[in-house]
Amino acid sequence: MKRVVRFIIVILYILVASYGCYNAWKYGSHFFLYFTNLGNLYCLALMINELVRLIRHKSISLPLLQWEFAGLITIIVISVVYNLLLGDPTSPSYWANKPSVCLHLITPILYTFYILTTRPIRKVNVGGVQSSILLPYLYVAFIYVRHFITGDNWFPYFFLDLNRIGWSGALCWIIGLTVIFALIGIVFIYIGRRRTRTARRL
Repeated sequence: MKRVVRFIIVILYILVASYGCYNAWKYGSHFFLYFTNLGNLYCLALMINELVRLIRHKSISLPLLQWEFAGLITIIVISVVYNLLLGDPTSPSYWANKPSVCLHLITPILYTFYILTTRPIRKVNVGGVQSSILLPYLYVAFIYVRHFITGDNWFPYFFLDLNRIGWSGALCWIIGLTVIFALIGIVFIYIGRRRTRTARRL
């Protein structure tokens, strides 16, 4: 991908993600308790770093590639879970909420496209998959530690709500989402390496 196109996509992502996060923070409560917001802030930080790298003509290191890959899996899961389980893309109210559309649809598309077209996914190893699992585990730990410390019984998602589904239900959801994170990561690594082998044969 040409460097100028990279600049355009990165700047567009930064603008869209900043707009979505700012409005979600300004008009919504419990901003830092939503995985969507934290995941987008994480990817936003990575894309700001990418902009700096492009300006300085720096190459990417393997550890950074692993964390960018974790961001890829995170933002894909954010989009899939919201659009299939929590939101309704067929509803006019879905599209009326512009910050939500930005964070659940546009930024996932932009980030996914950028990473898949500019990064050597074939070089990602098991550490990338582990990183993609670590991020949601840290989030879950944060939510429950907050719950026990503050005594606040409000939870951002139904699959973490101990009042509705209890520990057993929450554990099942956590295990299920862990499997989804890991499988998506493994699939992307497999595709990346398969494309490399195919290119070599050609």
